[in-house]
Amino acid sequence: MNAKRTGLFTQKFKKDEIVCSTENTETDLYLIHEGKLLIFGNDGSRITPFATINAGEYFGELSFFDGQPRSANAVCLEDTTLIKIPVEELDHHCPAWLKTFAIKLVSQVRQTTELMNKKGIRRKNVETIKPLSIDEQRHYFQLLEEYNSN
Repeated sequence: MNAKRTGLFTQKFKKDEIVCSTENTETDLYLIHEGKLLIFGNDGSRITPFATINAGEYFGELSFFDGQPRSANAVCLEDTTLIKIPVEELDHHCPAWLKTFAIKLVSQVRQTTELMNKKGIRRKNVETIKPLSIDEQRHYFQLLEEYNSN
């Protein structure tokens, strides 16, 4: 894709910088060019890690397809470069039937995310993502509070 023609652009973030939160209304999609992010939910001060994502992976797809607010928060675990894909690109590159299908899938994922956010995640011998320590939860909660107060 030609970045000039399609409106794609890169953004650089530092370690511990919040990229987006559940209070954001923007609905753009992001591709991680370099770096690593933690995707997490919060219910009050409880922080629930959902995923660690790396270069080559996307995030923000739920809002991108359904236009709803973010379902999770994203913080940089290291200096990170993102490629921002504006929601307007969806109409240029995605047929109507595929958008309809994606919106249905997104609805199901949102329900699961809301449940995980409210109840947390109980793990038994799962290696996907390790629970956060109390200090890590406090750290990310403080970052999120600072981000949302600006």
